[in-house]
Amino acid sequence: MASQILELLVLAVMLGGIYALVAVGITLIFGVLNIINAAHGEFFAIGGYAALIASKLLPSQAPLGIVLGAVAGFALGAVAYRFLFEPLRNRASSGTAGPLFLVLTLGLSIFMQSSMLAVAGGDYYRVPPQISGGVDLNFIYLTNQRLMIVAVAVVSLVGLFLFLRYARQGSAIRAVAQNPQAAQAVGIPLTRIFTLTVALGCALAALGGALLTPIINVFPTVGFPLTIKAFAITILGGLGNVLGALLASFLIAAIEVFSIFVIPSEWKDAIAFGSMIVVLLVKPNGLLGRSSR
Repeated sequence: MASQILELLVLAVMLGGIYALVAVGITLIFGVLNIINAAHGEFFAIGGYAALIASKLLPSQAPLGIVLGAVAGFALGAVAYRFLFEPLRNRASSGTAGPLFLVLTLGLSIFMQSSMLAVAGGDYYRVPPQISGGVDLNFIYLTNQRLMIVAVAVVSLVGLFLFLRYARQGSAIRAVAQNPQAAQAVGIPLTRIFTLTVALGCALAALGGALLTPIINVFPTVGFPLTIKAFAITILGGLGNVLGALLASFLIAAIEVFSIFVIPSEWKDAIAFGSMIVVLLVKPNGLLGRSSR
């Protein structure tokens, strides 16, 4: 029983890290730009395909797929803002911007899925582990791949919070999130900060895809179910609250993993959405969300 609990605990931390990479990216973009990015899961798939390409071209340097995935997500996120989000933001009125951005990102999601389907096909590709071996603790065997997922996810999230707290650009992102007009009045370039925010959010999703695809297969729609769950986590933590999304990610992962002791595993996906419904009924602003006029 002790070994099973420890194994489930490692699994919960691993899933929580992946959920957090996706949910924090969604929350970051929404908190700064007030945009719900429905195409976030496709950047997760981009990271998976980047890891697949790295494993084929550089089999001896497979961990480079993680870096390649994050870089690809960052670059495509920046391109998406400059050529899609920014033109719409400049033309749409404040009252219609939200629904228009939702439709835009839905269209981007379908376009990216179709593009990946046309280029890579609909086959399920298996990505080799980026690091082999494992740690034998006598009563449990932990693969190095899962340990690496936990380590990279934790380091990336801690790095993001340190960047937002202490870096100059991070402080600018927080200032724009609080009051864009005031931030612009003191000389903060909104276009650059918006581009950086979208690029960072998409890079986190792509990093999650590059990390997780050695455990699951990669295919064009691999990120869609995770995006839906990430939206539930984002609402649970509080829309626009990065810390809330982080806490909710690990909370949902722990509930999903340890709920097998109480309910069948087929019901685990209902945990996130059931929790979201309960929170919306009891505390509509989320766990760490604050009400505003």
